[in-house]
Amino acid sequence: MPLGPFQIVVVPFRRVGAQIEFAVLCRQDMDVWQAVAGDGKSGESPQQAAVREACEELGLDRTVALCPLPTTASIPARFFADRDSWPTGTYVVPEYSFAADLNDVGIKLSDERTALQWPDCKAASHLLRFDSNRTAVGGLHERRLAADLARRVECRPASRSWGSTPRQTA
Repeated sequence: MPLGPFQIVVVPFRRVGAQIEFAVLCRQDMDVWQAVAGDGKSGESPQQAAVREACEELGLDRTVALCPLPTTASIPARFFADRDSWPTGTYVVPEYSFAADLNDVGIKLSDERTALQWPDCKAASHLLRFDSNRTAVGGLHERRLAADLARRVECRPASRSWGSTPRQTA
């Protein structure tokens, strides 16, 4: 399926006592730390892409709360192989951000990821490679402190039809 002209980032988080921790994943093909990230598919909404990517990369097997974040970034279209299939004049693509509440939810990393850490906001900012991920984590952290998360939608795992094999992590 061709890629849609947008990206998503999903910041998984959990509460441990009074502290908020953020899942930071090591990407296998680039050896960089990032949140869940991926391309939209043709005909898919950003929210649908966020659900699909979170379920694929984290091996979710139950419904979790997904919250849209008002954080967006732009990525040059030249970085995408499918850009020639996009509308003429597409020079940058938006990256939409979401948060996934993973309190008491087990994660099974896909083969796309080699490791997982649960740092606080400051440590996550030092680990994360991409500015847009740092901005999404920082914004989510501020919203959690202010108890000001956007409306939640359910993130339901689809059937396991994707190619990566999930594995259990701590």
